Amino acid sequence: MEELKIARRKSGDNMGRIYGKDGNLMKCRICLKPWWEKEEISRMDVTFSFDGLERYKEDELCRMQLSAHMVPGCDALDFQARDELGDVNVEVSCSEPYPYRYKHFFLKRDLQGKVCVRYTVKPRPLLPADRCAPYLDFRCEEGGATSGGSSILAIFGEIEGELSLSWDMSCMPAGSRGICAFGEGDFTMEGSLNRLRECYFAMGLVKSVTQGDFGIYWLTEPAFDIRAIAEYTRDLFARMQEFFHDKESNYRIFVRKDPYTHSGGSAMERSYMFGWNDTEPVSVESKQSILAHEMVHNWPHLCDEPFGITSWYSEGAAEYYSVVLPLRMGLIPVQTALEEIQKMTDDYYTNPTRHMENLEAARICWQDRRAQKLPYGRGVFFLANTDLKIRQATEGRRSVDDVVLSLLGQAGTGKVLGNESFLETVQEISGLDLTDDLETMRTGGHFAPLSGSFDGRFLVTEKEAQETETGNTVTSYQWSIQS
Repeated sequence: MEELKIARRKSGDNMGRIYGKDGNLMKCRICLKPWWEKEEISRMDVTFSFDGLERYKEDELCRMQLSAHMVPGCDALDFQARDELGDVNVEVSCSEPYPYRYKHFFLKRDLQGKVCVRYTVKPRPLLPADRCAPYLDFRCEEGGATSGGSSILAIFGEIEGELSLSWDMSCMPAGSRGICAFGEGDFTMEGSLNRLRECYFAMGLVKSVTQGDFGIYWLTEPAFDIRAIAEYTRDLFARMQEFFHDKESNYRIFVRKDPYTHSGGSAMERSYMFGWNDTEPVSVESKQSILAHEMVHNWPHLCDEPFGITSWYSEGAAEYYSVVLPLRMGLIPVQTALEEIQKMTDDYYTNPTRHMENLEAARICWQDRRAQKLPYGRGVFFLANTDLKIRQATEGRRSVDDVVLSLLGQAGTGKVLGNESFLETVQEISGLDLTDDLETMRTGGHFAPLSGSFDGRFLVTEKEAQETETGNTVTSYQWSIQS
């Protein structure tokens, strides 16, 4: 028993809710202080203050995410920890659980009373060889910087309490402000500390279009009509929020200018970021797909440990609902939906890596971008087929929507959900056992998209196509609108 107790204590991952002596939730205060030098943010001081933190000698105090998915994070420079007894010495080590790298800080003695942790982070310097990747990095831009919280905030484990975030802009240009997905400027919220780590931040001379707790934020003035995009995404969010039974009002979109010739998007908690550059034209029409895809990521997910085991579901659902929901809502015409579905089809069925098993593809996806695309195509057609099969089995009474919403509700109770949860929920709702179908998809076996899927609006026929790069003849599919 003592071995189990020590093993549990040494990791900060399962600390749970922290309460004070009076039974109230413990308070955690975070202060962010960016510094403006030579017309850009040179660094940011980060301070965590806890009313109390139950950690003992040899426990992990916290860790920093040095990189994720090949994207550089931040080191904690000039790291300091203090409690009511004075300075707290730590031992440092690093680990590399794919696809992450961490720096760990382990305690040399027990903590006592109030705890303060301070460190400094620096923005990522961009190199000529860098290319578009998930938008997690702390990166400077004209007038300020943006970052995923995972790059700038230390991990203290599964801590819940009263969280206060404040910004010290005393070393920034007049008019500077700080924003994260959960609020503009200083605010207090109750919940998990990790929610702040898992959302987006912007700081500096930030511009915005807002309505209530919905906003879109940018630094460099874009070469496109960002207000039209703000209007479209605000309407899209309101309708998606209703579909996914979401009662939380906060949602913020962050826009970043890229130095690359290609840009993308990434989703985090209650927020996402999309990029633009000087070579690709941007409009509501050209961005509709990615704007919807990244927004859907706010809702459907399963536990993705080990990495890649359920990526088919999160990416597939984002692809599926990025077409189906805007089409149902009348936000895109059926011809646009047809073009998006055809593009997904061409991308997946001509991909030379399409027969890889899910975990095998995940292990190489940041070295081989072809493998990175697999969960998107694999997942979207599996879900579209599942939808049709459920509708047929229930005579139209149920659909994959019921499965997705049920899993979302189960996740809200704290259950850890995986592939088995998906299969069980499908069976409960429709009586279907899709174990063999899931196994075919998971292992990279060939399966065909079904006519009548995607809400019964489209037909599909088999065709020959050329495999990307090899030129080999492969089986693909052609979609048409059902008359």
